[in-house]
Amino acid sequence: MKAKQILIFKSSVRTKEKKTFLMQLLKLHLPQIQSATLDLDDEDAIFRVETEDCSVDLLTALLHRHGIKVDFLDRFVLA
Repeated sequence: MKAKQILIFKSSVRTKEKKTFLMQLLKLHLPQIQSATLDLDDEDAIFRVETEDCSVDLLTALLHRHGIKVDFLDRFVLA
């Protein structure tokens, strides 16, 4: 069994419409993501993803292809 992890990114998302688009992309293309949040009130638009087997590279590549820039900040493994 793979470890559940939280991936944290700084994002370029600034609008509710772009946030909705991002969440739809994840649902459609990355079903291995259990949950995701994006804080539009944060100046860095912090994006958090909970997953067991989605790599940072796969996630960032998908988002970049759709015009969403994210910068990986940290990863936490949940016990």
